[in-house]
Amino acid sequence: MKAKKERRFSRQQIERILGVVAVVTIIAAWVIGNSRASANVQPVLNAVLPTAVTFDNIENGTYLAVAEDGTELGYVGIGEAMGYGGPIQIAVAVSPQGEVIDFKIVDHKETPSYLEKILDTDFSDNLIGMSYEDDFILDQDVDGVSGATYSSRGIVQAVADQTWEIASTYYDYTVPEPVKPKIEFGLLEISLVLLYAAGYVGHRREFKYTKQLRWGTMIIGLVVLGFMFNHPLTLSNFNQLLLGYFPVWQTTIYWYLLLGGVLFVFTVDNKNPYCEWFCPFGAAQECLGAIGGAKVRSAGKFNNFLKWLRRGLVWSAILIAMILRDPGLTSYEIFGTLFDLTGTTWQFALLGVVLISSLFIKRPWCTHLCPLEPVTSLYRTFRKWGLEVWRKRKAH
Repeated sequence: MKAKKERRFSRQQIERILGVVAVVTIIAAWVIGNSRASANVQPVLNAVLPTAVTFDNIENGTYLAVAEDGTELGYVGIGEAMGYGGPIQIAVAVSPQGEVIDFKIVDHKETPSYLEKILDTDFSDNLIGMSYEDDFILDQDVDGVSGATYSSRGIVQAVADQTWEIASTYYDYTVPEPVKPKIEFGLLEISLVLLYAAGYVGHRREFKYTKQLRWGTMIIGLVVLGFMFNHPLTLSNFNQLLLGYFPVWQTTIYWYLLLGGVLFVFTVDNKNPYCEWFCPFGAAQECLGAIGGAKVRSAGKFNNFLKWLRRGLVWSAILIAMILRDPGLTSYEIFGTLFDLTGTTWQFALLGVVLISSLFIKRPWCTHLCPLEPVTSLYRTFRKWGLEVWRKRKAH
C-alpha cells in the first residue's frame, strides 16, 4: 500500500496564510478595543474643581459642580478634539462668568513625551482664565508649543468647544462663530510633493542620474522631514489609519499626502517611494555609512529568525494598539530621539547603538528593526495575491 504523499506548503502559501491570520486577528483586536469601557472621569472632575463636593450629571458629558454650601461653582464639560495621534479628551471647568477655571486631560493618543513637552510649559496657564468671548486661535490668542503643534491645537480646540458650549447653553451668553481652520500648505507639504515627484522620475529606466537624484532626495528628507519638522513615517501613522483617527485635513495635509502617497505608489507600482528615497532616518544611516564605509552584512543563518521575530513584534504592537485604541502606545521608533532629542533613556541608548553600527553596517535599523518593513511586506503579499486572482478571472 502506497504511503500518502505528504503535502507541503510553499513559502508563498505560508506567507499568505499568516497574512490572513494577521489581518483577522487585527480586526478582532479592533472590535475588542472598540467595545472597551470609556475612561473614568470622576478623578478628573475632582482635579479641575477640587472645591466642589458634588458633580450632578446634567447630560452626557456635562456636570454641574456644587460647593459644600450649595453654591454653584460652574459646569464641567467633557469634550474632545483631534490631535496628531488621535482624539484628545479633556475635562474643562467653566465659571458662571464664562471663563475657563481649569482643564485636565482625560484621555489621549499622543506620544507621551510630546504631551509632556506641552504641559511642562506655560501653555496651560495661557488657557486658564480665557473667556467665552475669545476666539481661541493658536499662536494668536494662545501661544503654541514648537514641535507639538498638532497636539497644542487639539487641546485648544477641545477647551474652546466646551467653553462656548457651556457659556451658550447654560449661561445664555452669545459666543463668537467658530473660526474655520485655514488650509496649511507650506514648505513641509511642498517638499513632500517634490520628493514623490523626484522618486517617480528616478525610478524610470531612461533616467541616467538615479544615484545622484536619490542622494539629493535623502538629504532633503533628512533636513526637512527630519530636523526641521520631525515628521517621518511611523508605525503609529498606520495604526491611526486603522483606528479611523483622521485629523482635520485643512491643518494636516501632510499626513494625508504622506500615507496616501505611500499607499498609492505601492498599489500602482509596487515600489516603496519613502523608505529608499527620502526616509530621514534612513538617510542619516546612509550618511554615516558613507563616512565609515558601511557594507551590507548578512546575519547568516539568523536572517530568517530575525525577519519573523520582527514581524511578530510588529504584529503584537498593532494588536495592542487596536485593543487599547492608542496608535502611538507601542511604536518603538527612535526618530524623535534623533531629530528632536526627545525620548527615554533606553531610546537614546538604542539610538547610539544604531548610529555607531551605521558606520560599518548599511542601514542596520532598516534591515533588522524598523517596524515599517513588515507592514509593507504584508501589503505587498495581498497586492500580489489580489492581482493573481484578478488576472485569472480576466483570463476566464
